[in-house]
Amino acid sequence: MPYTAKKNFGVEILCFISVLLFLIIAGMLYLFSAEFSKLEIVLLMSGVATIAVGAVTFTHRKHVLDVTHKNTKLLFELADTKLQARILERNKTLMRSIFNASQNVYYVFDEFCVCQGVITSRDDLLEFCHTAEPTGKKLTELFTDDLADTIRRALLKSLDCKRLQIVEYHVEHAGKDFWLEGRALALPQHGCGPRKIVWVARDITEEKRNREAVRVLSTKLALTEEQQRRKIAVELHDSLGQILAIVKMRLNLLRRYLTEGDELTLLDSSMEQLGSGIELTRTLVWELSPPTLYALGLVSAVEWLGEKYAKEHDIEFIIEDEMECCIWGSDFKIMMFRIVRELMANVVKHSNASECIIEFQSRTDGLIIGVHDNGKGFPDRAAGGVRKGFGLLTIQESVRHLGGDVTFSSNCIGGSVLIFIPFKQTAPALDMEMSAVTGRYDG
Repeated sequence: MPYTAKKNFGVEILCFISVLLFLIIAGMLYLFSAEFSKLEIVLLMSGVATIAVGAVTFTHRKHVLDVTHKNTKLLFELADTKLQARILERNKTLMRSIFNASQNVYYVFDEFCVCQGVITSRDDLLEFCHTAEPTGKKLTELFTDDLADTIRRALLKSLDCKRLQIVEYHVEHAGKDFWLEGRALALPQHGCGPRKIVWVARDITEEKRNREAVRVLSTKLALTEEQQRRKIAVELHDSLGQILAIVKMRLNLLRRYLTEGDELTLLDSSMEQLGSGIELTRTLVWELSPPTLYALGLVSAVEWLGEKYAKEHDIEFIIEDEMECCIWGSDFKIMMFRIVRELMANVVKHSNASECIIEFQSRTDGLIIGVHDNGKGFPDRAAGGVRKGFGLLTIQESVRHLGGDVTFSSNCIGGSVLIFIPFKQTAPALDMEMSAVTGRYDG
């Protein structure tokens, strides 16, 4: 809009000059030409002036329309630009709020693992990670050697594979423990120059504590469940089992006075059903809580369970006991038996195996349990790992809560699970230290 008046003034000057020019030409014709009459000259002058004015007016009108169209377009573009500016500012505010709420530390490393820059919404999080200013520093200058090596492997693997790498690591600050989750992702490369990787460190200390609390609660629930099962089993054995046994003894005494007849047949039938009830009660007692686990120990209970599964599912379970110690801690035995029972149930349900070997070994620092079958192994191996179902994940969480570790492997021979549990673990939810072993053993 600011140049419209200037353009209009120029068109008006052009119109005035054109009219004046044609008037001069007509006057010269009137003064110096004898071939035209005065009327012809006037008509010629008027016609030429009219044509000139019409041409200038048409040009002016067209120019006004063009200017109006351009100004309207500029107004729409200006309004759209202001709208986009408002949207951009709103998005910037939203992203700034999200960034401040995320409380992450964002690093940019080059392919030589040198920090090119760092931004964060939490300055205290930088103190948790390292005390030095990270920009321009190598990994070994920011973290301990072991942690720097772990982060370096994640950065380089992300750079090579172009895939997200996630690592959990532990740091200490002011005598307190903090857990962080690091995510490495290679940035797109534009042109020449060193390749770059972004490393996002997130504080997961509270999340880790919550997970640990859930894990502890799960263990406590499992122990409580086993205690209730044990209580019910004892009640069945001591109360109902004894009552049924006494009734059977009295029926046997009564049978001595009956020699023949329908009464004897009815009594024999009742005693047979009573015997089935006693056997069912005994089976329920063993299913709820095998007395062997408490009387003879973990290995004996597993042997009994293997015999039971062998009869029901036609799978041979071979128990190899190479432990040089006895496991007496009741809580520890319960957890170990639940873990082994879950593994044996997985073999029965999913492996299609005909033989399973369960090994128990002891070391100076812990217990090793190996379960090997000749079945089809673990399915869906992908990305170097085994896709675990709910049962295997439960086993993994239970083992890790006890401070141990578990590995799953599979090959053409079958599947294998190897578990290591340290002899002593601290269980926060139980407010005590669970001792797994009592006795002597050679290291």
